[in-house]
Amino acid sequence: MNNDVTELPIITRILRQARARCDISDIPGFAAVFGERSTLGVTQEEAARLTGVSRRWYNSLESGRSANYSDTFLQAVRRVLDLNDEEWHIVYRVTRGRVPAEAPVSPLTALLPEPLRNLVEDSPTWALYISDHRWDVLASNAKNLEIFPWMKYGINVMEWALTWPEARTQLIDWEEEWALPMIAQLRVHAEQYRNDERLRGVIRTVRGDPEARKLWDAPNLPSLTHPASQQPRRLYLPRHGGKIFTVRFLAFTPMELPSCRLIAITPTTPVVDCDLHV
Repeated sequence: MNNDVTELPIITRILRQARARCDISDIPGFAAVFGERSTLGVTQEEAARLTGVSRRWYNSLESGRSANYSDTFLQAVRRVLDLNDEEWHIVYRVTRGRVPAEAPVSPLTALLPEPLRNLVEDSPTWALYISDHRWDVLASNAKNLEIFPWMKYGINVMEWALTWPEARTQLIDWEEEWALPMIAQLRVHAEQYRNDERLRGVIRTVRGDPEARKLWDAPNLPSLTHPASQQPRRLYLPRHGGKIFTVRFLAFTPMELPSCRLIAITPTTPVVDCDLHV
């Protein structure tokens, strides 16, 4: 058998190289799930678990075999292995036969006042982001990316937290602390903005996930319309191994865009070192 690497399918070469260079310290919750280690790279088993599929299904993709791979799975591979734009476009085009669609852009992005955008993007201390009533992010700062690195992919907050496999690795007690209160908020907006097609699309995405769909009609959904500052949530952070952090979400309404929300993420205790200068 010819084992010359040049004879390997291009997807195999791209994904193997991406797995080998992957810095596991950048993956929030990796150490808590798989254990601490100092070497670079993730195994196929780890990549499969982080992307929410079986090792067999992940191996099928990396081996270059044709199959009906979903956009959800391919996007998860992109994020977990941190594929650059060129790698991502090659993998997607070879697998799906077309170029990947761009992430949706909220029409409210163009209406975001420049001073408000500057406040969010230039804030040096705490993580800030502003989202519309569909939870599409309009602006965020660098500190926010230090907590949620996946937000650089044009994130919708609900779709990320409720359907992305790696979110369940990062967010501790995902169902009780995160999913139930967020679904409760989403359901309020589903009633308030019945004719909003983009919001309906977000809801379809959320309800398309088996775990989230089970919680949609949960009898213990809280009565919430915004993150409760008195209900802290726990999570893992990139580059902090298995250390648990507890944060609060503070929600504000910009007077110029009353359908939007400015969210500040702060630690629950005063910062005495750089661990949570997020």
